[in-house]
Amino acid sequence: MSLVGESFLSSDQLTEKDIDQIFSRASLFKTEFEKKKRIDHLIKSEGLSHKVLALVFSEPSTRTRMSFQVAGARLGMRSVALDNPQNASISKGETLEDTFRNIAAMMPDIMVVRYNSNIDADATIKDLPCPIISGGIGSSEHPTQALLDAFTIKEFRGKVKGERVLIVGDVLHSRVANSNLILLRAMGAEVAYCAPAQFEPKNDAWKGVQSFTNLKEATEWATVLMALRVQKERHAGENVGFSMAEYRESFRIGGDQLQNFRSDGILLHPGPVIRGVEFSAFVLNDKRCKVLDQVTNGVFVRAALISIMLGLEVQHA
Repeated sequence: MSLVGESFLSSDQLTEKDIDQIFSRASLFKTEFEKKKRIDHLIKSEGLSHKVLALVFSEPSTRTRMSFQVAGARLGMRSVALDNPQNASISKGETLEDTFRNIAAMMPDIMVVRYNSNIDADATIKDLPCPIISGGIGSSEHPTQALLDAFTIKEFRGKVKGERVLIVGDVLHSRVANSNLILLRAMGAEVAYCAPAQFEPKNDAWKGVQSFTNLKEATEWATVLMALRVQKERHAGENVGFSMAEYRESFRIGGDQLQNFRSDGILLHPGPVIRGVEFSAFVLNDKRCKVLDQVTNGVFVRAALISIMLGLEVQHA
């Protein structure tokens, strides 16, 4: 399906043509920015200063929110943000879905949303009059993170097809893992996970996906190693059954694990990295660690996505 004028809420919406278009445009934007420190001159239009990007985040975010905001600014758009529910009418009792309806009524050109699991909000965003981009919804999906992860894999490994991507950690509560599973498999990668039993995924999409219980064995299998944050905020009412010290003992990636990891492999993390829990400080300084490259790539991938959804043409420099 064409992304022009449509909402983007799930990785499974993307066709091979969509992925190629997004990656091609993101590569163009990144290359041009490295040369000229701007990309807005590539847009075939009278400029985007009249276009408005609305960011509506009811959950904390650093990379995703700022990445979209920077992407919009690089394209020449203006952005407005509602990212503190305590300063919004939600704190007075307004529902999240009515907040979305009211902001959409202000007629932004495109809106990025992030919120926790909310069935009513899920239904509402599908009926809003402007295109919506998921900036991460509950534990379900985070499709733009999957796009920038796949883009980073292709950049540093040369391809996605045939890569062996190991996801380590709190897979059960990870929207990043869910979106990556869909996208990476569609692009021909093998996906596996290594997690405590309490964090193993339970939804149908993960049935039959290879799993490891031993991190050493898993690390030896992988060409790409992606760690996840332990999402304590989603553990309410759950008996995790182990301490963070016990988690680190079996699932933290440190110097010992890197000895078993291929020299040309890459290490990824969607952030925020909790040092000493998912990655040791040693790992973050390893040349195979591409965490900050993911952040950089997120700006250009999201700029590419926004420009495509708005139906903008770009010219090659």
